[in-house]
Amino acid sequence: MENTELLGFSDYIVIVVYLVIVVAIGSFMARGQKNSDDYFVASRRMHWFPLALSIWASLTSANSMLGGPSYGYSQDLQYIPIALTSIVAAVFAIQLILPILYPLTLTTSYTYLEHRFGLVVRCVGSALFILLRGGWLASVIYAPSLALSAVIPIPAIDEALRPLSISLGISGSTIFWIVVVGTGATIYTTLGGLKAVIWTDVVQFFVFVIGLGAIWFLLLKDLGGTDMMKHLGKIPRSHAASQSEAKWGETVELDGSKSISFDDTSLVYQWRQRKTAVSESPTVTLTNSDQPQSSFVAPNRPEDGEPVELTFTLNVTTEGSPPLQSSPAIVEITIMDDPHPKHPALPPEYHQRPHNTWFDFSTKFIFSTGLTFWLLLIGNTLSRLNDAGTDQVALQRYFSAPTMKSSKRAIWVNAICDLPLMSLLYLTGAGVLVYYAVHHHSGVPISTGQVMPYFVAHKLNLVIPGLAGLFIAALFAATMSSVDSGINSISAALTTDWYRRLIAKNREEGHYLGVARMITLVLGVLGTCVAMFLGQIGELWQIAVALMGFWTGPLLGIFLLGFFTKRANSVGTLIGATVGLVCTTYFQRAGGNEFLYSLVGVVPTVGLGYLLSLFVGKPPSAENVHHLTVWTRKKEV
Repeated sequence: MENTELLGFSDYIVIVVYLVIVVAIGSFMARGQKNSDDYFVASRRMHWFPLALSIWASLTSANSMLGGPSYGYSQDLQYIPIALTSIVAAVFAIQLILPILYPLTLTTSYTYLEHRFGLVVRCVGSALFILLRGGWLASVIYAPSLALSAVIPIPAIDEALRPLSISLGISGSTIFWIVVVGTGATIYTTLGGLKAVIWTDVVQFFVFVIGLGAIWFLLLKDLGGTDMMKHLGKIPRSHAASQSEAKWGETVELDGSKSISFDDTSLVYQWRQRKTAVSESPTVTLTNSDQPQSSFVAPNRPEDGEPVELTFTLNVTTEGSPPLQSSPAIVEITIMDDPHPKHPALPPEYHQRPHNTWFDFSTKFIFSTGLTFWLLLIGNTLSRLNDAGTDQVALQRYFSAPTMKSSKRAIWVNAICDLPLMSLLYLTGAGVLVYYAVHHHSGVPISTGQVMPYFVAHKLNLVIPGLAGLFIAALFAATMSSVDSGINSISAALTTDWYRRLIAKNREEGHYLGVARMITLVLGVLGTCVAMFLGQIGELWQIAVALMGFWTGPLLGIFLLGFFTKRANSVGTLIGATVGLVCTTYFQRAGGNEFLYSLVGVVPTVGLGYLLSLFVGKPPSAENVHHLTVWTRKKEV
């Protein structure tokens, strides 16, 4: 990165103090723990207000804190009205699901599946959750680490870890921050359990809101709301083939002629080579760097003959007043001995929409990467229903409240917070896009997930010294609030559904508490290691959708069969879930859109699972359905 001094001494003081406070909270909460209930459901005595903020902080995560603005910066604004799905999910959980699950005094929601279908279905549901949140856990460690490497690069680490960086496709600084972030969250979660998780989530929530407010103070002070929205639909898009290969010493053509100006003004072009911390690439000379088409002569073959990757960016700027500059198009050229012919990989068609396009009601992009209103609505609705009604991360908090009334309050407050804050996150990315379109800045990162932290680091300290450090601390907080929730919930599933149920029954509570802490520690280490391999999946907003959506459909389908049918049995449910998973796998390999993974999985799980239950296996007994479906649940007093 061009600027390695984005943060000052006061920022580092704020970051260190914040991390010390968080770890101290975890250590303090470890006192008095005697059994797994203390560790996993906070002795079922948590007040509804911290629970509500903890639910929001845990499910929002650094993926949303960075991925939301990343989407708003690089795509469009049609995600904003989709935030209404949080209200739908709250009604679903409060009116239909909580009255069934809360009276059972559960530690994990998958114990319900054993009551309803039997032990095998419980294990399958628990395993699907572990896979779902395991991938998510790695993504929420990776996302902020990538962002931190933009504002706190460490050149010595980049150089020392260069061989590993090349193989993983991420910088040495990113690897370093992955280790720091993953280790920090693992330490206090291992010590303090759910109680530590909840109270650190509360701190994270308020730090996040303060940081977001500071960003909007700067944006509105500099741009104003009216000018921001006026410029938003006029920012040009730079288009160029994203990847290609070439031979040593040959002339390589770069074509950016498909770049777009949305207000019909002429464009000024700027090609330039970018250096990265991942690979050491030779410098080449660009010809016609101010034209739509540029070219360069590839370097001659080195003695070792190893391929060399060159990175270029194209920015286009309108000739209007003020001149608006696009975010960069990234072009990667691999120079090698025997290049394979490739068709130009142009950005998908949806990039041609201006940023003020709120809705696209077309049904295209089912078998390609792109977004329409219907894809967002379907994918997010199913994801929200899964989070609110079946996901251990949220349900574990429901179970830690002393009464059902407290749980309901927590769910409502979480939904009410989610609606404005998530909308504001996407608008923040769009606002930062306008800022850099008006104020051209050569140091802006080419990775969209790093742009908002970069903006924070080089702007917030102009208001109050140390404020940028507070926001970076909020990144740590957002990460830790998600990592701690993920590993605590997965640990609860492994300890309760597998170890306690199948391996070591009827042991002392102290034994299970020790096992829970050991599993938590191992999960944190594994999540940290897996996070290093996520750099090759895609943009931040795509990573979590793809990793979670793959398992969501079958898992949600199993619970829907349990909650809403009296006839579904274990055989039909297992076959339906298996077919749902196969369909999702086939759809993914066929190039299906990641936002439809959950729909492709849930439809056969529910449909086929119910039909087969009518003809295969024994009908559920009265015990299997008594108080366990929406039709037979207990009446509230």
